[in-house]
Amino acid sequence: MQGTEIEAESARPAGPTPGTVELEIRLLDKAYAHLRVRGAGALARLVASLATEGQQHAVIVVRRESGRHVLIDGYGRVEALVRLGRDTVMALVLGLGEIEALAHCHRMQSTGRRSALEEGWLVAELLEQGQRPAEIGASLGQSRSWLSRRLGLARALPTQATKAVRRGSIPAHGAMKSLVPLARANKAHCERLCERLGAARVSTRQLGLLYATWRAGDALCRERIVEEPLLLLKAKEASEHEQPAGLAGVLVRALESARTALLRAADEVVRAGMIEMAVLSAAPVERAFGRCTEAYEALVRHVQEPDAG
Repeated sequence: MQGTEIEAESARPAGPTPGTVELEIRLLDKAYAHLRVRGAGALARLVASLATEGQQHAVIVVRRESGRHVLIDGYGRVEALVRLGRDTVMALVLGLGEIEALAHCHRMQSTGRRSALEEGWLVAELLEQGQRPAEIGASLGQSRSWLSRRLGLARALPTQATKAVRRGSIPAHGAMKSLVPLARANKAHCERLCERLGAARVSTRQLGLLYATWRAGDALCRERIVEEPLLLLKAKEASEHEQPAGLAGVLVRALESARTALLRAADEVVRAGMIEMAVLSAAPVERAFGRCTEAYEALVRHVQEPDAG
């Protein structure tokens, strides 16, 4: 994602990279912009980096038979340069076809550069270009089960949700954690929820709150949530700020901290399961989960039976 591009910019020495060319941005074909997420915060940081350090890492392009250059990797850098009023970009031209170049850039990128959803969009794109699953797995260096999981994520999200993730209104991780299960349970509600959120930017935590409330509610409650999600978030946030005084306030803050830690752990479990399911059964993970369960059960006992022990 764009945040990693900032690190790449600062890691390279100043000046053009050997083998690169300078291209006019307006002449670039941005055929694969739909495969990447646009993050407003990451873009702002990238703009600041390029403004002070200049472009130190070339974008990747391929040349079509027509002579037009197609942008393969570096969409964040190109958009940042446009924001800065620049007309040209330093680019490295790969001597590959577009499909091969997309796969090559995926293999060359470090772990975590793309979200699982972006990887799913890439798999879907390669399938649409006529690649067979076995060919895609070989070109990306991934297993068939990996392809299936990524493609399942990409196809589970309805159109409105996918558009919101691509423009950065909804975080990709939040969409995977909350919108994918919502869409599988009720696709129409997922579509309407994203429509009602509009251009509002929501966090992973807020999406999780909406989904948890929807899942726990009855039919009428669910209808209200998908019709007025921002109203629900506003009400929930207002209630969270009403903290009691004294010892009760101390207990509430401690319990809220525990709740936040558990939610963060749940996010990591979901992310790990999407990347490598086997890690969830690793011995250290099972031991840590056992200790967490014991602590939760002890808390429940102390609340329900304060005199115990």
